[in-house]
This record gives sequence, structure tokens and C-alpha cells, in this order.
Amino acid sequence: MAYADLRQFMARLDAAGELLTIDAPVDPDQELGAICRENLDEKGPALLFTNVTGHEGSVLTDILGTRERVAMAMEVEESELIESYSEKVRRKPITELPLVDDAVCKQVTLSGDEFNLQSLVPPIVANQQDSGAFINYGLVIVKDPETGRRNMSINRMMLKGDNRTGIWSNPPAHCGVIRKKYEALGKPMEIAVAIGADPMLYIASQVPGLNLGDDEIELASAMRGEAIEMVKCDTLDLEVPANCELVLEGIIPPGELETEGQYGEYPGYYSTIEQQPVVNFHHATHRRDPLFLFSYLGIPPTETHMLGQLAGEAGFLAKLRSDVAPTVKEVYCPPDMMTVIVCLKKTFEEQAKHIIYSLWTNRVVKTVIVVDEDINPRDAERVYWAIGTRCSPERDVIKGDGYCTTGPSREKYGSPTWQKMGIDATEPLSG
Repeated sequence: MAYADLRQFMARLDAAGELLTIDAPVDPDQELGAICRENLDEKGPALLFTNVTGHEGSVLTDILGTRERVAMAMEVEESELIESYSEKVRRKPITELPLVDDAVCKQVTLSGDEFNLQSLVPPIVANQQDSGAFINYGLVIVKDPETGRRNMSINRMMLKGDNRTGIWSNPPAHCGVIRKKYEALGKPMEIAVAIGADPMLYIASQVPGLNLGDDEIELASAMRGEAIEMVKCDTLDLEVPANCELVLEGIIPPGELETEGQYGEYPGYYSTIEQQPVVNFHHATHRRDPLFLFSYLGIPPTETHMLGQLAGEAGFLAKLRSDVAPTVKEVYCPPDMMTVIVCLKKTFEEQAKHIIYSLWTNRVVKTVIVVDEDINPRDAERVYWAIGTRCSPERDVIKGDGYCTTGPSREKYGSPTWQKMGIDATEPLSG
């Protein structure tokens, strides 16, 4: 049975010993982030901070920080995670979402002089060189001005004071594409940010390969097997999940850009300082005593890496079996999210190279390693052995240049693009 809301999932975590409550005072300026970092490195439980300095409510973190907790969110055994995810993302979206009048996310309403973003959002500075506090785990909901179709995504939002934030929303990400449409029309874009909801919404928001116009909330409904109840925003022509903890309502004015960043991001490096759009918030609703959901980003493992790993392994396995090599046995994506290791039953000599070129088309994938079916791709020592004994660098190491990728390429290597590498660590079929 699907989780009704974040609190029901939190209760499930607690019952399984996967939730630790921290009642001691915690400083949101780097101390909270440091605790999250150590907890993630030790594969610790989700954390509930009940005494965050300068914030009245509780802060919940790391809810999807391990594969076990992702499996719990999807209500499957960990051993079934990839197969279940693959099946769920192929389900037909549930397009008829019930619209309710009375929602728990509207127990408290703040508008006009009562609305103060700083009183709702804990000032969490997660890493030492972050430029300030960020909202980083809100479900950002907008509508395409041409089609009226809804889009949901996760975008970091830098707090700027005066009820304003920045927002990272560049194309080709769909939120950025939609924002550019509003700019071309000279119109402001309405934006709602739902914080703290059914974990399936967070999983669905990160499903790769969706088309512009695909509604992630409809997909999440299909994945959980039950339609998500929605409620109209008070001041916007948008709908949000009715059972979320907190809803922020605002607009993005066209053409208004301000400095944004730097920020410790998922590759483990700080992002660049750039000009990004501004969000002017003016209204909020929330549950009584709302939980604020936060996600630590940095060197893996983090929640972002767990979701990226899940999507990559399921998606790349399906892609390769369909397009290139039906005899692919398994795909492993290490948590760095830029490396893919493929286990193959090779049927023709150059097949591993076909796999490498196929995976290079993904903008994030940087390094592809292909091994034989006798190698467990999750066993690093065996993978290294295969590279050492079965790979001839002159013949089996290939590279491509001029690709978009992630990491510190611009800052450290003077270019926004990078090379990609493929390693064929399979044995020749002949000889």
C-alpha cells in the first residue's frame, strides 16, 4: 500500500531502525552538514534534527541515503530493486489525479506581512565554501505555457533575503526549457515548491529520459499504484501534492538574473558562480509543525547518488539489451554517477566497443568499462584484474573529445567539455 505522506514513510523508517532522532542543539551553519556527511559515509540511518538553531521546526535528512531505504520507499526487497524500478517506470501514468478542497498542507496560511521565507526555511549552509543557505530538496512545480502540461523537478534555490531566492534551472533540464518559453513571451513564470512529500515523488522526479510534457506526478502515481491527491495553490494556477509539509508560492520574473553559487554539488566539487534567475515568493501554506526536508550533497554516497545509481542501472540495462547487446548480463553504476561497468556475454569481437559508444551518448557518463560474464561488475578487485589481464591499451582503450560532462572541468582544466574514455576489458573470442 502506498505511503500517504512523508510522515508515514518516516514512521516506517523508525520501525525498521532506520531513523535516528537528534535532540541536541545543532548549528545549521556547517555542523548539520558535517553530521550528515559522516552519517552518509557510515551508511547510517535517516536523521531527524529537532533542535536546529534559528529554526522552530524539525529537519529531516538522508531519507533515501542507502539502497535499503530506497527499496523501502518503493516497498520492495532490496534484491528486487532494479527489476521493480524498471517495471514501475514503464507503467502508464495515472492522468486523473483527484483534486481535493481540504488538504493538510493548508492547515496554516501565511501571506502579506505574515509571510517570511526566512522563518520557514532553516538557514542550512552544508559545506564550508557554500555561498549561503539553500533549499535543495523542494519539488519545483511549473506549467508549460504552450501546452499547459505540468513539470516537477528538484532545483537548488539559494536564499537571498526579502523573500527571494535564486534558482538553478538551465536547459536542457525541462524546468529550464519551460522558463525560457516564458522569457520569450515576456511573462513571469508561476512556481510552487512543495517540501516534504511521499518519497515516490522524489524518485519519480529523477527518472531519466522523460519527454517534455511528461508529468512526473502522474508517473509517481503510477509507480506507487495509487493516484496522488492534489490541491490548488492559493495564489497560482498550479496544483501541488495535498499531503506535503510546506508549499511556497512565487513567480520568476522574465530576464531578471543575479549571482548564484557557489555550492557543493553531487560530483564532489563546488559549482561555479553564475548568473541565474530569481524567484520572488509571496505566499506559503503548511502543516502544523511542518517537517523541513533537506538533502546533503557532496562526494558520494548521498541520496542523489543512490537515486542516480538506481536510474542508471535500470535504464542502461534496458537500453543496451534493446539497442546494442541482448546478452548484457548486468550493469553497475558506481555512486560517482559518471562511471558505468557492463557485464557482457560477448557474441562478436567488437561488441564491447558498441556498448561504449552507446553509453557515451548520455551526457553524464564519462567512463565505460566492459567486462566478461565471469566478472562481477560490483567487485572492484575482479574488475581491476580484468583490466590488468584482458585489456591491451593500444587496442582496447578508446576516447572521445568535446563532450559535456560534470565535475571541475572548467575550473581546473580550462574547458566546459571533457574527454570520455572506454575500456574493453573482455577477452578476445578467438585464440
